[in-house]
Amino acid sequence: HSFSTKTISATTKEDGQIIKSCTMCDYTETEAIPKVKSVKLSKTSFNYNGKVQTPSVTIKDTKGNTLKKDTDYTVKYSSGRKNIGKYTVTITFKGKYTGSKKLTYTIVPKTTSKVTASQTTTSVTLKWNKVTGAQGYVVYRKAGNGKLTKLATVKGVSKISYTDKKAKKGIKYSYKIRAYSGKTYSAQSNVKTIKDKY
Repeated sequence: HSFSTKTISATTKEDGQIIKSCTMCDYTETEAIPKVKSVKLSKTSFNYNGKVQTPSVTIKDTKGNTLKKDTDYTVKYSSGRKNIGKYTVTITFKGKYTGSKKLTYTIVPKTTSKVTASQTTTSVTLKWNKVTGAQGYVVYRKAGNGKLTKLATVKGVSKISYTDKKAKKGIKYSYKIRAYSGKTYSAQSNVKTIKDKY
């Protein structure tokens, strides 16, 4: 036999084929190319650390085989990847595969730590550690067995305290702090619980 080869590339939706046809007769060989089943990032969220942070990509076909970078696909990351914000990963298929896919991941502020609460006869004052890269903080409060709700937004890099002047005496309050930058938020801090005894 003398073969000519035709490749029909696989995509994320359809299997592909490698068709070998004999130029001397009607004999044909067909090899299936399993379609792409999953495209995943190693992480979709990073805590800000001032350094470039980039997730790796893993792609598998419907047979469980792992596709090879630079053979079956290439990866392009959006610029920066150092500051707090959302970044795009563009996967472009090649070789036996065709098409592209975009995924995103986020660099978020670190979680606020060391939240403390102190009382006066009329208020509860919260303090916490400064979070590098944050533009401000959101304060959440739960009264008794109620729901945790947003209490206030504290704007400004250097402001790391808030005074709750609406706390009522005899009620147990639980507070959480969340750092933010733009529209990107950290995870919520650990709960700080205090009972207004005055």
